[in-house]
Amino acid sequence: MYNIIFYEGKDGSSGVADLLKELREKADTSKDAKINFCKIVAYLDLLSERGTAMGEPVLKYLGDGIWELRPLRNRILFASYQEDGFIILHHFIKKTQKTPAREIRRAKANLRDFEKRNGG
Repeated sequence: MYNIIFYEGKDGSSGVADLLKELREKADTSKDAKINFCKIVAYLDLLSERGTAMGEPVLKYLGDGIWELRPLRNRILFASYQEDGFIILHHFIKKTQKTPAREIRRAKANLRDFEKRNGG
């Protein structure tokens, strides 16, 4: 089993954790929110159980230590953390065929910030 932690900005906010909270709150009244919530949680569970051995279409390596988890149109960028874990860095909705460079840059910036603040 791998540990999964969520990146938090200096203000304590976490894009992915906040998204999950929002989807969970809407799940009772919105079918789309329920589907997205369940799919994201299932993919995070798979990541926790199997790590990066799953391969496509569940996840894809983007380079420079950044991976992409791919539930439905959601994209969750993450990186390895220590020997037995992953840090969830950033989330966006897929709108183009290729992952936008700005989304990868944001994930890398979040990783650098996390490492700086946590001595990693």
